[in-house]
Amino acid sequence: MKLHDIRELVKLVNQSSIEELEWEQGKTTVLIKKTAPILVVSDEIPAVQAGEIESGYQEAAVTAEVTTETPPEAQAVTQTISSSSVGIFTSSVTVGQTIQSGDVVGRCTVDALQLSHDIVSSVHGEIVEIFAADGQLVDYGKALMAVKES
Repeated sequence: MKLHDIRELVKLVNQSSIEELEWEQGKTTVLIKKTAPILVVSDEIPAVQAGEIESGYQEAAVTAEVTTETPPEAQAVTQTISSSSVGIFTSSVTVGQTIQSGDVVGRCTVDALQLSHDIVSSVHGEIVEIFAADGQLVDYGKALMAVKES
């Protein structure tokens, strides 16, 4: 990933409501986090280096961290199961439960249209975390749960 690409990612994160972005490409990982606004209380205005803050005011400071380490082999891969439709989410699994590829892990229901859609796992492993609570309205593509592959 080139420096120009990282600058574009930082600019996009800074201009959006995203608080944190992690991008992996091959062995390179880019982590961009927003931090709280910086308040300078001083009689002096700090010198601004060329290419830095041009307006003199920045809503939030953004930090970018690039690592090119290879993850340890012992660490398991975690996959995310996302919603394949819009509706009220109901989970049919619990944290710690082992699932197989093709298992129904939840359901999205639209009561007004009397439609219901099963959410099927595309991976097998153990449920590590469930992001959406039962009865929560979810959108298409929203991450519902994390599965540690086995």
